Amino acid sequence: MAAGVEPIFETTIQSPGVTFTSADTTTKKTLLTAGAAGARIDRIQVCTDDTVAVNLAFYISISGTDYYIGNVNVPIGSGYTTVAIVDAIPTLSPTLGYITLQASALLKVNCVATMTAAKTTTVAVVAGGDF
Repeated sequence: MAAGVEPIFETTIQSPGVTFTSADTTTKKTLLTAGAAGARIDRIQVCTDDTVAVNLAFYISISGTDYYIGNVNVPIGSGYTTVAIVDAIPTLSPTLGYITLQASALLKVNCVATMTAAKTTTVAVVAGGDF
């Protein structure tokens, strides 16, 4: 099979999000499911109103197996106070600046520890889509 010589771009925008509370404990949530031709994620924004820092673990799930790809630290009040919104991509893919997923792969995320009661953390794909 000849190598691809034409650039490919996302054809269907995806901008899903998930919210975590203390009730979720450390349960993994699916952030994005890649389409039939795969997907590319260029930016993942994270905000929290928690009064302690939140650590998020990210995984790529292929055929039911979760592969850990990194941890993102979200400082106290990110996006809710004067602390900036966190972009997870530079931590998860510092060299490329994006994540690609094969067809039907899942991008999952979970809190490493239980969050403070009555607080939320939101994780959203704000730039990316399916090929």
